[in-house]
Amino acid sequence: MTNLLKKTFVFGLLLACGLSAGLAQAKPLDAGTFYIEPKVGFYGNSNDRIYSMFTYGAEIGYFLVDGLSLGFEGQGYIITQRRYPNWSWGGSSNNETVNAFSPIGIVRWHFINEEKFSVFAGVGLGGFFSGVKVPRNGYDSNLTEVVEAGASVFFNDNMSLLLAARWQHIGEFSSKGADNWGGNLAFKYSF
Repeated sequence: MTNLLKKTFVFGLLLACGLSAGLAQAKPLDAGTFYIEPKVGFYGNSNDRIYSMFTYGAEIGYFLVDGLSLGFEGQGYIITQRRYPNWSWGGSSNNETVNAFSPIGIVRWHFINEEKFSVFAGVGLGGFFSGVKVPRNGYDSNLTEVVEAGASVFFNDNMSLLLAARWQHIGEFSSKGADNWGGNLAFKYSF
């Protein structure tokens, strides 16, 4: 069994190298490059009043120096949360779907920048606004902080695919706030 596992690993590694060899050499992270990034994401949550968060939106940005970008992200949220967290009965009538919007300024450093991929880390600060309190015992306007790490794969000089793991905090650092763990998938177009 161990021998089969080794062979499978080697085959997978060779397949990945062969597939990546066909990707174009690209440097869309150079100073002076603008980009736009449509993205989607999904988050789990630490607050017992929130089930899940789905995000959609886009980011526009600019590379200040090679590998260092400053971006502005606007994301919509579809949130499923409990109206009354202590009710064990009530079924779906206890749940509500909430929409929210979050503008965030984000700085990313691509600290590994190879011909076909890069690895990055980022931090951001912004707001979180909804017509309903999120979480339910919180506020409808909140400060939000973001920390992320991820990788991008370059398809050509202008296009790349990004995958980022992200922690996002919404609101107070108490039961009126929420820690969200999840990630984003983005398609970046550089020009």
